[in-house]
Parts: sequence; C-alpha cells; structure tokens
Amino acid sequence: MREILGSYRVAVETAAIVVVLIGVRALLWAIGVTGMSTTPLISSVISGGIFVMGLVLAGTLVDYRDAERAPTDVAASLYALLRETESMNRIWGKPDMVAARARLIAVVTSLRADITSGNTRECQAAIEDLSQTLEELEGSDVPANYIVRLRSEQAALRKAALRVYHIQREEFLPSAKAMITSVVAVIMLILLFTDMGGLLESLVTVGFLAFFFIYLLRLLGVIDKPFKAGHERTDDDVSLFLLTEFMVHAQAKGTDAMPPEALAAKVEELEERMADVEQAHSEGEFGDAAVALEEVASPVKKDGAGRKAR
Repeated sequence: MREILGSYRVAVETAAIVVVLIGVRALLWAIGVTGMSTTPLISSVISGGIFVMGLVLAGTLVDYRDAERAPTDVAASLYALLRETESMNRIWGKPDMVAARARLIAVVTSLRADITSGNTRECQAAIEDLSQTLEELEGSDVPANYIVRLRSEQAALRKAALRVYHIQREEFLPSAKAMITSVVAVIMLILLFTDMGGLLESLVTVGFLAFFFIYLLRLLGVIDKPFKAGHERTDDDVSLFLLTEFMVHAQAKGTDAMPPEALAAKVEELEERMADVEQAHSEGEFGDAAVALEEVASPVKKDGAGRKAR
C-alpha cells in the first residue's frame, strides 16, 4: 500500500490543487465574473508554456539518467573490492575481512546518511578509510598489481560519490525553472478569467490544463532531486536497492549464492529498517544519521567490526 501511495503521491497532491482551482473558477462564475472570451493569443501562451516546460524537462531527464547510473557504479566497485579481498584473504591471509566488510558497508550507510542529511560528506571519509585495508595488503605478500586494481576501484567509488553529491546539490538551469513557474502561474490566472464557452466547458478546461501544467511542474521538482531518504522515497526516485543487496551479501561470509527468496526477504527487511532510521533523522529524533544507519547493520558488527574498525 505504501508503494502505491508513493507512486501516486504527486498525482494526488496535484489533484488537490486542481480541485481548489476549479472551486475558485466556479466561485468567480457564480459572482458574475465569467471572464474574457477565448482568443488565438491565449492558445499561443498555452502552447509556449508547453514548449518551454518540455525543453527544461528534457534537460533535467539527462541528469536523472546520469543519477541512475551512480548506484550501479558504486555497487559494482564495492562487489569488486569485497570479492577480491576475500580471495586474497583465502590465499595470503590478508586483509582482516571483519574490518574490511565493516568498511565497505560503511560506504553504503554513509552515502545514505549524506542523502538524508543533505549537507554532509560522510561517504567521502568512508571511501578514504578503505585505504587502511589496502595498506594492510601492501604489507603482505599480495602482488602489487592486485593492489593497484583495488586502488582503481576505490577511485571509481570516489567518482561515483562525487557525482551523487553534484547531482543532488545542483539544479538544472534554475533561471529556466523560475521562468516556467512564472509561466504556469500566468496560465493559471488566464484560465481562471477566461470564458471557454460556458460554465461546464470552463471548469473542464481549467481542470485538465491545471492538472497537466502543475503535475509537470511538480515532476520537475521530483526528478531535480533524484535521491530521497526515508519514507519520502517513491518509485520516481533513484532506487538504491543494489546497495542494500550488497550489504546483505557483505553480511554473509563466503561467496555462496543466496537463494533469491531469502535474498529478497533480507533486502526488504533491511531497507525498511534503514528507511525508518532515515525518516526518524529527518524528523529530528537524532543528529548523526551515519552512526544510526550503522547500528541498523548490527548483524555485520556482531564480530566486533563497525565504525570503530575504520
């Protein structure tokens, strides 16, 4: 039910605004303000608004598609680091996998904490803490080219995290978005004071066009910030399920494949717990989201690993 409500949240909120506008138009008609007659200029204004909104929406979708690749890049690098270090541990006895798993999982929890907080860079610190594991390998018999490969994966993590920070912080053409907001407001005023040929025709026109423009305007706001935290996350936001799956795999020692049903159940449970923590942080119940999210990953820390291990 929560997923369904989340998917239609923008539509429901937009419909509520449209109902108010329809009510205002009906009230104006009732007091005798039928409005001006339709002219080609009104059609041109509406067409121009659709064109400009489509232009900005197309540009914003480019950033959104780029944002969708970031979790995949992070997960791929994390899996590479995890499996490579496990193999090295089996052959050369290094590195300490309890600490290594905790540091890798800390990259995920700190990234989610940064998204929740909006102004922190915990993930950058967590990525740099991976150097402790790599330095441990440098003091062992592991060939240098193997360590260089792990260093390249660490660099890929830095790049993906910085991409998330940039996309989450920057808006696509803020001036254009301000112009679109102004154009939509002007169009709504024109619709409220235009006679479309009768009361019913006017109400239907206001309802349809208002829903169309306001929905697109709110959709721009949704995809302009593609990463959301807590229960505010909807199907429109970039999914982090691959990172949650990685946490589940990192908790399990070894490379044996987990049954799909068990994996899905554990991922769903962990995602729900982390969403609760993120929601509590957004409501101000505690300050450090990174520490709280690591506490959610307590099965990983039962061997003594965790934030202190970094």
